[in-house]
Amino acid sequence: MSLDMSRISTSLKRHPWIIGLSALFVAGWTLYGLVTGSKLAFPYLLWMVSAGLILMYVDGRVRFSTHVLVLLCISGFCHMAGGNLVFDDFFLYEQSWGGIGYDHLVHVIGLGTAGLAVWEATTWILHARSGKEAALVAFLGANAVGAVIEIGEYLATLVLSVARVGDYANNMQDLIANMVGGLLAAWWASRGPRGIPRR
Repeated sequence: MSLDMSRISTSLKRHPWIIGLSALFVAGWTLYGLVTGSKLAFPYLLWMVSAGLILMYVDGRVRFSTHVLVLLCISGFCHMAGGNLVFDDFFLYEQSWGGIGYDHLVHVIGLGTAGLAVWEATTWILHARSGKEAALVAFLGANAVGAVIEIGEYLATLVLSVARVGDYANNMQDLIANMVGGLLAAWWASRGPRGIPRR
């Protein structure tokens, strides 16, 4: 199976400012992490570049809406901040305020947005343009992507000693945050196809 690079090129032409802004904050956070000695600078760089290329490839086919891409950009920024900023020997991802963890807030935003992205990507196949069908696709999409991310976090703890993403309780809290994001995405998707770009 050959990789159709024209899809990435199409995405570059459609969203140069979003991609340019994303490249700037990825480079900025990576440089910050290297200067401050963060051991997660390279793993986060690898994750963001890989995720960005996959997103651009899929966008070249399904044409995500601008608001979904902007929300994914914001999620990526928050993700890199969480893995590079350190306060009192603890990553931002390990901080919490009033019992609400930064990690969980990023999960709500990121996985809610992922649910909308899955909805937009599958709308043309499943015809889930509005109502219950759209809500179901967005909710299941958010939680499916969230489960894959949790598996990745677990594997990271086995490979990287500095990847302190938490224990079983944190894993469950992340899944709950994913569900909250999925419910928000389901509500938005149920409002109709206003966010779905036309071909």
